[in-house]
Amino acid sequence: MLTATYSLVALSVEQKKARCNLSALQQNIKSSAKNPKDTDPVSLESAVDKLSRFDQYCHERKVEVYVIPAIRKATREADSLLAELESLSLRGLNILRSMRDGLRQAFEQGAVKVEELCRSMELYCNNLFQRLIKEEELFQIAQRVISIEEWFAIAASFLSHDAENDRRRRYAHIGPSRPPV
Repeated sequence: MLTATYSLVALSVEQKKARCNLSALQQNIKSSAKNPKDTDPVSLESAVDKLSRFDQYCHERKVEVYVIPAIRKATREADSLLAELESLSLRGLNILRSMRDGLRQAFEQGAVKVEELCRSMELYCNNLFQRLIKEEELFQIAQRVISIEEWFAIAASFLSHDAENDRRRRYAHIGPSRPPV
């Protein structure tokens, strides 16, 4: 039971971090959208890049990598919710693709296209907020259907995952290791 509690706390922390980061991105986008005529291409391109990196981060979270597969294995009760999450993910990817495609056009065609791009970024953020809310529902199902043994395996994976991420952050500045000569 303790491992399930640890896992759920870790998931909750990860969700809170995702929400906070998404809120910060959304505020940045809103400030860019206030004056589309004054928005420079570099800041808009940077915002789209940040959203793309955030989307990648979301797909590498523990809920995606460990919990969803465990739920799929444990029950079919969550199939409709998982399908909804998948649909929201696909919608988000489509919005991102559209933003990347529309980035160049936004500045070639003027303020109206910049406003359109900003609305797309806002749409992406709202879509992702919906996904995070649906994931909360998934956690409730996970508590009921995942066995103690599986929670133990998930907790062990979380610890391993965190250790690997810490190692990567610690040594990121060093670059690739070279074999001794």
